[in-house]
Amino acid sequence: MKMIKQSLFDKLKDSLNMRKDVFLLTITEHPNTDLIGEKALLWPNGDLFTESPLPPLLQSHLFSNCKKLIKRQRSGLITFEHINENIECFAEYFPVQIHLIVAGAGHVCEPVVEMAKMLGFYVTVVDDRSDFANKERFPNVDEVCCQSFIQFFRNVTITNHTYILLLTRGHKYDVLSLQELLKRKEKSSYIGMIGSRRRISGVFNELLQDFPDECLDHLFTPVGLDIGAETPSEIAVSIMAEILKVKNGKSGSSLSSKIRDYAKMGFHEGASK
Repeated sequence: MKMIKQSLFDKLKDSLNMRKDVFLLTITEHPNTDLIGEKALLWPNGDLFTESPLPPLLQSHLFSNCKKLIKRQRSGLITFEHINENIECFAEYFPVQIHLIVAGAGHVCEPVVEMAKMLGFYVTVVDDRSDFANKERFPNVDEVCCQSFIQFFRNVTITNHTYILLLTRGHKYDVLSLQELLKRKEKSSYIGMIGSRRRISGVFNELLQDFPDECLDHLFTPVGLDIGAETPSEIAVSIMAEILKVKNGKSGSSLSSKIRDYAKMGFHEGASK
């Protein structure tokens, strides 16, 4: 079996560091045995990288036959016909880590980032106070940034794998952060903002003056699911449950609700689905 060459491996690593999904393709069956074991990197936009040149038509067929896997974001085996020859290729999906950015390093931030790391998120904490934003307080997170919220959100990389949580110490910092985020062409998948009804109302009033036509569907506030959370740890559970709900495209309703419906039907038709 052929080994992955270092330059291709470096390209794979660089892609993940830049938070770009990528597929590693390995040709597993080909009439030309020299091509068996050949590898390529394929990005969702159709870009392909190989160390050994592959025929352009074969490259095109690889991309077109991987489209379903790209859409589903899944690894899988593809088979197709290329110039009257059967080709088989395994496409291994390398997803980037979901990037959770927590703005505001106060008491709620600590259990949130602990839970996020347990769930496999890449976590960044940002605060403009050095007493709060430091590695001593957050030894397990991936990045701790001590800088202004404006500067951070003006320059940070944002993709559809970015989830942002605003736990700042005041209304004005929420507004400043959101103003910078709404100016960006790139949009995150989620922005959650903590706060009372009065604080939230003030933030919306200010934002709508500057961004009257802005769609705020990806802004979740008050943040979290309604589970009666009161302590910082309980609030962290509520917040992370909502983020998972959004990430996984689920309802967030109790799993037992369907069982109750089936019970009323006597667990007959549909109960096993």
